[in-house]
Amino acid sequence: MTGVINHRNKTKKSITKMGIKNLNRFLMDNCSKNAIKKLHLSKLSGKKIAVDVSIYIYKFMTDNQLLEKMYLLITMLKHYNIESIFVFDGKAPTEKKDLLEKRRMEKMEAKKKYYELMDQLDTTSQTDMDEIRAEMDILKRKFVTVNENILNKVKELLDAYGVQYLVSPAEADTFCAYLMHTNQVWACLSDDMDMFLYGGSTRIMRSLSLHNHTVFYYDKPTILFELNMDEKLFTDIMVLSGTDYNLNMETSLHETIRWVYQYRIYIGKTDEKIDFYGWLNEHTRYIKEYESLKHIRNMFQLDNDICELYNNIDINNKKNIDVERLHKIMEREGFIFL
Repeated sequence: MTGVINHRNKTKKSITKMGIKNLNRFLMDNCSKNAIKKLHLSKLSGKKIAVDVSIYIYKFMTDNQLLEKMYLLITMLKHYNIESIFVFDGKAPTEKKDLLEKRRMEKMEAKKKYYELMDQLDTTSQTDMDEIRAEMDILKRKFVTVNENILNKVKELLDAYGVQYLVSPAEADTFCAYLMHTNQVWACLSDDMDMFLYGGSTRIMRSLSLHNHTVFYYDKPTILFELNMDEKLFTDIMVLSGTDYNLNMETSLHETIRWVYQYRIYIGKTDEKIDFYGWLNEHTRYIKEYESLKHIRNMFQLDNDICELYNNIDINNKKNIDVERLHKIMEREGFIFL
């Protein structure tokens, strides 16, 4: 290896959110309101969207309002004439085992701390008790577990409310990207930042507000134009910055962008045809697992094998609302229908 550059940041990163750490802040800081904007849901009337439902199941469960908030979400979409397909996760790929293990350990640690604080309640003053209970509420949210029974309750609600849902053969975000890529939906509603890596993901909506009826809308073609990046370079940067599939890499989005500037200077001075990863591997010590990195990058490509996996899935199975069944489900949650 010749001409090696080495300015690695020694600080290891810790990922606790879904997807690429600091990506949202990077996009907000570097893109205009033409690329990222807050939209009222009324602007989406007549559109068809995919909903990555698992994210909202976890969110609503932490508030102990799973079916109530899921009902409100569906009602809100129907009110604004937004057709939706709710997509459930299938089997996670083996590459995600590090993330799953990390989350399992975090849940165990949160549960342990929760019960330690519970033991302190009997011998604590009222002032301290309020603080302890607040901390316990935060910890409890961290060890929420979604099981088959919970998933079935959500599916039962969707069935009764006449909403189509599908279980992805793989992860939900891949299927959502495929649906956009094949123009079967207009956009995807998901807070998973990994959604931005798929080539077919052109329109992504995040940060849904049930109170204000708004979302943040990300137009990926405009984002790429404003960042002066093509799809491949953008994906290369984000995968290298850390996805759900490569948690242990000693890289960061901030430092990866610094290397992009160096790479662009290099290719501006030569006729050599070399991509970003190839240049990093040949001229720097920034990446250690070159082949693994390329494999993870390829996981976000909607190639023929991926498309064949989804081609035969029918997404046009219209359903009718079963009012009586819907009322029974929600009455169990304390709803009163007049």
